[in-house]
Amino acid sequence: MARCTQQFVKNRFAKNHGYLILALLVVAAWIPKNAAANWLDDVDYTHLVNRLGSNTPRGVDVPISQVEALQGSIWYFPDTIPPTNPQFTAGTDPLDPQEAINFIDGTGGGINGVSSHAANSVGRNFYGNETSLAGGANEVTIYEAGHWLRTILLHSTGTNRDPKTQNFRVQNFSWVSLDNTPSKEDTSRDVLQRFDFLVDRDNITAVVGLGNVTAPLPHYLAHSYNAIAVGRSDGSHSTGPTYVNLYGTGRTKPDIVAPLGSTSAATAAVSSAATMLHGIVAGPEAAPEAAQSEVIKAMLLAGATKQDETESGLNNWSHTPTQPLDSHYGAGELNIYNSYLTTLGGQTAGSTDNTGALVETINSHGWDYQTVAPGEELFYNLEIPDGSTATELSVFLTWNAEIIDIDDRIYFEGELQTLSNLDLTLYDSTAAFMDMQIDQSISPDDNVEHIYQTDLGPGTYTLKVSTDTARNFGLAWRLNTSFDEISADFDENGNVDGRDFLAWQRGYGTLLGASHVDGDADGDTDVDREDLAFLQESFGSPAVSPLAFAAVPEPGTLILALLAILVLIFHAAGHRNLLWSAIRRSL
Repeated sequence: MARCTQQFVKNRFAKNHGYLILALLVVAAWIPKNAAANWLDDVDYTHLVNRLGSNTPRGVDVPISQVEALQGSIWYFPDTIPPTNPQFTAGTDPLDPQEAINFIDGTGGGINGVSSHAANSVGRNFYGNETSLAGGANEVTIYEAGHWLRTILLHSTGTNRDPKTQNFRVQNFSWVSLDNTPSKEDTSRDVLQRFDFLVDRDNITAVVGLGNVTAPLPHYLAHSYNAIAVGRSDGSHSTGPTYVNLYGTGRTKPDIVAPLGSTSAATAAVSSAATMLHGIVAGPEAAPEAAQSEVIKAMLLAGATKQDETESGLNNWSHTPTQPLDSHYGAGELNIYNSYLTTLGGQTAGSTDNTGALVETINSHGWDYQTVAPGEELFYNLEIPDGSTATELSVFLTWNAEIIDIDDRIYFEGELQTLSNLDLTLYDSTAAFMDMQIDQSISPDDNVEHIYQTDLGPGTYTLKVSTDTARNFGLAWRLNTSFDEISADFDENGNVDGRDFLAWQRGYGTLLGASHVDGDADGDTDVDREDLAFLQESFGSPAVSPLAFAAVPEPGTLILALLAILVLIFHAAGHRNLLWSAIRRSL
C-alpha cells in the first residue's frame, strides 16, 4: 500500500461566520492495481464473484454522492469531464452497453483541476469500474466539503433554514473536522444535529471517516449517531468514546473497519459496499423497507467478521452487554459476502406473541424493519439443527437518533431528543420459550445493539427486541453453522459414490438454505467447492470424516455436466484413479 500523508485544508465558510473550520484530508498516492484487488479479496468480494459470476450486483442506478475536502487550495474533483482516468471511462465499465461515469459538479469548481485524493483514495474504491464493489454506479454528484456545509447542510450559528434535501442513497465523507476546541462546541453541535437530521429525513446511508492517527475522535462528522463511522483494519485510526459534552453521551467509534491503508480509502470501501446493497434491495421484487438506512447499516455491521489472518489486533475483538462494539474495531471488518447473504435471506417480521406459539422461525440470514411501540416486545426464533453447531451468530439492531426542529419559524434549531433505548436479548428456548437468557445488549448510550455468539449447540433460540419509546429499527442477522461430522454421502446410503456427485451437481450454486441431501457436506447451508473437495477426498471411502478439505476452483456449468458423465462412466467401470485424474484436469 502506498505511503499516506496528511494535509490540513482550511475552508472559510462565509464572511459573517468569523471562524475557520479545519478539514483533515488524507492524501494517498496512486494505489497499485494489485493492492486494490487485495482488499476485494479480503472483504470476500472475490468469493461472491466466483459464486455469482455475471449476476454479481454492481450498484447499478444507485444515486450516490462524494463530499470531498480540498486538496491544495482549489482541487476536489476526481476527474475531468468527460473522465480520462481508466477506472471511470467507458472501456472498463462492467455494464452493457458500457458508459463512462457521469460526474455532476454540485459545487461548480471542478474545472479547477483533479484531486488525486478524490480519485485514488476515494473514487476508485467507491465506484471505480474495476477496483470497487459498485462499478455499475455510473452517476456521481461531487461536492466540495466547505460548500456542502454552507449550501446544503446550511450550517451557521442558527440563522439558516432546514438542510436542503439530498436525493442520494449513499453519500461518502472521507474527511474530518479538526476543530475540537471547547469554544467551537456549539458550532460542531449544530453541524452534527443538522447532519443527523438530514440523514434521517432523506434516508441516506452516510459513511464518514475517522482520522489516520490514534487520537480522540474529531468532533465531526465522526460523532454522528446516524452515519456509519469507518476505521482501518490495522487499527491505525482515531477512536471513541464520543465527547460527552459535545453531542450526547460517550459512544464507541468506529462502527466498522475495512482493510485499506487509509481511513479515506476504508470509508470509500464501506460506501461501495452500501451502494452494492442498495442496488440489490432496490430490485422490483425487493421489499422497500430493505432500502431504509437503518437496515443497510444493520446488514453491513452484522456481516462484519471478527478475525483476520493479517491483522492480529482484530483477532482480539470484544464487547460487553453495555458496550455493543469493540472500542477499536467496532463491529469488525467489512465482509460483503456475509452482508449479501442477509439480503438473500429476506425479511421476517417479528412477532408480538410472548407465548412463543406464533413466533416464526427465521432463515439463517435475514433482516427486518419494524416500528416498535413503547413497552412492546418482538420475538424471532432461530433453529440450529441436531448434529450441527453454530460457529457464529451475529445480530445487529440499529435505529436513528431523532433530531427535532424546535423552531416553529422558517429557521432550523435542532435538538437531539432523548435517544430511544432499544434492547436486544438472546434466549435458549429449546426446553421452553425463553427458558434461559444467554446474552443481552443493553447499552443506554448507543443507537446500536449487538449479539455475538460462537459455538452454540443445536436447539431453538429466541431473539427479543424491546424499547422504551416508539421508534423505527433495522435488524439484521447471520447464523453460520457446520455439521459436527462432515459427510459427502448425500443420498445417505452408506457409500460416497457417483450418485452423491450427482446430488452435489444438482445443488451446486445454492448460496443459502441447502440441506445435506442437496449436496451440503459441511453444514454451512450452501453447496460449493468445499463440498466438492470433500466429496473428492472421500469418494469410495467411509461416508463420514473429520472436517478437512482443500480448496478447488469453482467449476462452470458445462464442466459440471461433463464431470457428472465422467463420474458415472468411470465409477461404473471401476477406474477410480482415472476418474479423479480426469476431474482434476477438468477443474
